Amino acid sequence: MKYNKIFRTLAVAVILSLLVIAIPATPALAAVESIELSPDRGAIGDKVYVNGVDFDPGDSVYIYFSSQEAVRRDKIDTDITVWYKSSGSASVGGVGQSDEGEFSKYFYVPEELNKGDDAPEDVESGRIYYVYVTYSDSDSIEDVAEFTIRGIEVTPTEGQVGTEVTITGVGFTKSRSITISYDGETLEIGGDEKTGSAGDFTCTILVPESAAGVHTITTKAKEEAEAEFTVKPAITISPTSGSPATEVAISGTGFKASKSITITFDANEVTTSPASVTSNSDGSFSNVKFNVPSLVNGTYKVKASDGVNELALDFTILITASCSPTTGNVGTPLTVSGTGFVAGGTLTVKYDTTGVATDTVETDGTFSVTFNAPASPGGTYTITATDGINTRQFTFTMESTPPPMPQPLLPHADSIIQEETPLYFDWEDVEDPSGVTYTLQIASDINFTSLALKKEGLTTSEYTLTEQERKTLVPIEGEKAVYYWQVKAIDDASNEGKWSGTGSFIISRPLPPPPPPAGFSMPSWAIYLAFSVGALLVGILGFWLGKRSAYRY
Repeated sequence: MKYNKIFRTLAVAVILSLLVIAIPATPALAAVESIELSPDRGAIGDKVYVNGVDFDPGDSVYIYFSSQEAVRRDKIDTDITVWYKSSGSASVGGVGQSDEGEFSKYFYVPEELNKGDDAPEDVESGRIYYVYVTYSDSDSIEDVAEFTIRGIEVTPTEGQVGTEVTITGVGFTKSRSITISYDGETLEIGGDEKTGSAGDFTCTILVPESAAGVHTITTKAKEEAEAEFTVKPAITISPTSGSPATEVAISGTGFKASKSITITFDANEVTTSPASVTSNSDGSFSNVKFNVPSLVNGTYKVKASDGVNELALDFTILITASCSPTTGNVGTPLTVSGTGFVAGGTLTVKYDTTGVATDTVETDGTFSVTFNAPASPGGTYTITATDGINTRQFTFTMESTPPPMPQPLLPHADSIIQEETPLYFDWEDVEDPSGVTYTLQIASDINFTSLALKKEGLTTSEYTLTEQERKTLVPIEGEKAVYYWQVKAIDDASNEGKWSGTGSFIISRPLPPPPPPAGFSMPSWAIYLAFSVGALLVGILGFWLGKRSAYRY
């Protein structure tokens, strides 16, 4: 048993020995060529080292600088169409040297890339470029490394003072504070305050007050980079619309520094305050005032020019007009005024369809006319003002309140009026802002269905019937007639008040005296004397009988 164990152990050992002899040794992995840039970012003209390892000792290599990324490792002249080639090859160190399989060659970042016989292409800041390495006897790319051109890009590249500009930077030292200056003046920035881990950033600035032209934006984050921004002129006006003679304030930025500024309205130079306008050292001017010239309504150009730079904005001349007051009564003074009308033109004002006033428009396009509201029924009317070209309309409301009811005074109720007595009517005065007239009615019935007389348009609160009118109210001989009367007020706005209370009066027409006996002749005075004496006696008799009756009781 002991020998069997020893025998098995020897057998395993022999087999393992045979396997070791039979299996060939696995070769070591071949080294892969690789390069590294120092530095891997910088500006045009910077010196860049290309350090290679694991290349074939004793061979030479070429360095290429390209704007295009290779998608294959084929021939560089077919895959990379835009490139820069080092002026000479670099030798790879041989065996036994301290830099075995290594090389180090530098080049200066070019300003432009060669493109065969074509014109060169400029190298742009802020972009990634590619460094390729090939053996001097081969076009195959062995390795590639990225190189970032340090720089900034501004968006937009031109604009007016106050424009927000976005600055994008690449190729800077990572985690460094950012400083932005504009023509050497440090500005407040928004966005990133430090570069990122890749040395990039994005921030914003507002273009400061500066003259027209090109200005330099400088970014510093350990390294510096510059870009240009072109300032364009800008103007503001306030207000942007109004009537002739309106005062307008104009300000401007981005003009030439310390230059005389000309202000025009509709291509004609205007008088300004101050009289002379000059931009400051930053190309700005402010709060220059002028009055809008007398022109018809429309849109006009307001321009500011320094002789080189010119900018215009629109100003709209508006027709303005008003009527005051907008409500009233007959005779109310109404004033219609306006601006922006044709200078020297004839201004006509109509109340509804009736012409009520004319005027000549002033040289500055203004006018003002006053007239009294004419007699017209209560309600709404259109007032029109026109110069034949420009027209404005307004609304005026005539009052519609009726006047008060008058109160009758004379004749007294049921008073007896003899046939030959003048018939006089009187009533209380009525007041109304539009003025009043009166209408008097006399009728033989209390419902005024049988009118005996109607008088309209009476301007005073009294009236005496004419002789002819008096005759229409004579009853039959020997009888009495009762008549009724009423009166109302009507104002000049055609508003009618209520009829007054009804008054009444009696007209008496006695019988004529009996004729004398035949053959008897008595003077008329004797006849009247006899009647008078008889009447007196009848009166005395009536008085005596009344007394006796009183004593009896």
